[in-house]
Amino acid sequence: MLLMIDFRTTHQVPQSDPHGFIPTLNSMGYMTASRDRYMEEFVAYASQCKIPVLDIGAAYGIATLAALEQGATVVANDIDPHHLEILKNLATPEQRERLTLLPGAFPDGLGLPPSSIGAVLLARVVHFFDPATLEASAELLFDLLVPGGKAFLTAETPYLGNWRPFHDVYEKRRAEGVEWPGFVEEVPRYCTTRAAHLPATMHLLDPEVLTRTFVRAGFVVEEAKTFARPEFPPDLQFDGRESVGLIARKRV
Repeated sequence: MLLMIDFRTTHQVPQSDPHGFIPTLNSMGYMTASRDRYMEEFVAYASQCKIPVLDIGAAYGIATLAALEQGATVVANDIDPHHLEILKNLATPEQRERLTLLPGAFPDGLGLPPSSIGAVLLARVVHFFDPATLEASAELLFDLLVPGGKAFLTAETPYLGNWRPFHDVYEKRRAEGVEWPGFVEEVPRYCTTRAAHLPATMHLLDPEVLTRTFVRAGFVVEEAKTFARPEFPPDLQFDGRESVGLIARKRV
């Protein structure tokens, strides 16, 4: 079922930079023009699900459209309804029959029933969440997923090239045992490029923090590790640990 939104819009996907970074309309970072391995894992898993899957922070739909192409039924969520307007217009008429649009801020306000989702993707979303919101998100995902359902997640780490001023701060916090060492409340102070297109706070994450958070919520973490982003613009690349990916499963 397609949520009723007024699609009489002239919004279009903004032009990407030469490296495929497409700015969001609400200054919440960028959508990449290519799918990483965790997106691909989500798409493959979603194609086997008999119930709807959920794409949180879908932006212009790079993962949603791929899952629809593979036959999945998808609930696409985004905080900006204009992103969803664009996504709907990119889908084919047949794909729209399997697409539900769900504007709203995650984790609040989605209104989905418990155990109603087969898989969920949060691609480059949770680094915008403060610690309390991150914990609440993991708990809600556990509630939304059916037993055996999986969460696929990617986020940015402190090891981005444009965050070099924060590297030593992050390492010092880790050494001191700070619970949330990557939470940044002064983005312009530490981010040397692209800060104007980011919110005031960011939560740069690592495998240990994500694993702890999802285990506390009840998940079995199947994988959590950093990975390289060779497709990222040069100012963002650093040493092959630019992003972190996680796959977690709800116990049967």
